[in-house]
Amino acid sequence: MKSEAVYQAIVARIQEGFWKSGEQILSERQLSSLFSVSRVTVRNAISQLVGEGVLEYRQGRLGTFVAAVPCEKQNEDAGLIGIALDNYTPAFASFLLEGIHDSLWKRNYHTLYCNTHLGDETVVQKIASFIQEGVKGLIFSPLLTDSGTVVSRKVLALAKQASIPVVQLDRYVWDNHSSKVQCDNTDAMYRMMQRLIKLGIRRPLVLSGISTSSTEERLEGVRRACSEQGISVSTVLVDEVAYYQEQSITFLDPKAMKLEAYDAFIALNQVLSKVAVRLAKNCHSQIITAGVSASELEVVNEYSVIQPLYHIGYTAASLLLEHIEKPDIPQSTILVQARQWPFESSDTASFKEEGLYP
Repeated sequence: MKSEAVYQAIVARIQEGFWKSGEQILSERQLSSLFSVSRVTVRNAISQLVGEGVLEYRQGRLGTFVAAVPCEKQNEDAGLIGIALDNYTPAFASFLLEGIHDSLWKRNYHTLYCNTHLGDETVVQKIASFIQEGVKGLIFSPLLTDSGTVVSRKVLALAKQASIPVVQLDRYVWDNHSSKVQCDNTDAMYRMMQRLIKLGIRRPLVLSGISTSSTEERLEGVRRACSEQGISVSTVLVDEVAYYQEQSITFLDPKAMKLEAYDAFIALNQVLSKVAVRLAKNCHSQIITAGVSASELEVVNEYSVIQPLYHIGYTAASLLLEHIEKPDIPQSTILVQARQWPFESSDTASFKEEGLYP
């Protein structure tokens, strides 16, 4: 991808509302990883956008910020697809969107974006406005809040009432029968835990936070691997929202525990992966940390499951288009294989052989 393509991709994200005026975009390092280009190529695209007044640098602050939203050239023949997912961690959303865009745009579909993070009822209103604007389908990642399940059900009910297809990605509402595309969470964590057991880990502590289908599946993978070896698994509930907002670590479990009694901290998502590192640094004994990451550049633990977010996004968009063009095809669930960090020798080969990247 050349500088012009990076330029267009950044502009598209701003136009659809992923990055709003005044918000900071991803770093050069993250953008170069996202688009698989050099930092020089990214820098050239950013410099052009700064020169055009779309982006700006701010005195005394690192990074690049959105200064203005460029006008979008409307294509009357293009279809509209609604995208509703959280920007809980920017890299997570960005890799998903890159896959979604690559699938939709070459089929002449444009996108409307809604950031669902901590949005609650405003998300329902936003999706209702998408339906009024004529979206033909919705790619939806259920909310990560205490009231998230209730709000997510309202969103899915709106789509059903409007007779538009939905594909849930990364996680799902348990009893909803729309199509789903996600990581092979259980198997991925099972494989990672097997590696840790081979290292001699016998006293793992699992860090859990906001309960979702994906975190429950990951916990199942850890427990399955440990059960096979007769290893007991301890869990602790972390106030994940407090850490995200204030960087403070609070345990919500009433039970007392001694962190030094464990030899590994296992995190069930990206935010908790950072919590695991903080906890390990505060312990006097040597403790291994393991968790989940959006890419190899985002890895913070010694061992990690790297989610195939680009392909999850690409597959979700492609599946949604199938439902739009062939309304009678059955709903389906697609699991995309994750990679292990440090990389296993079979990872790269298996991804190419199975055609996991378009």
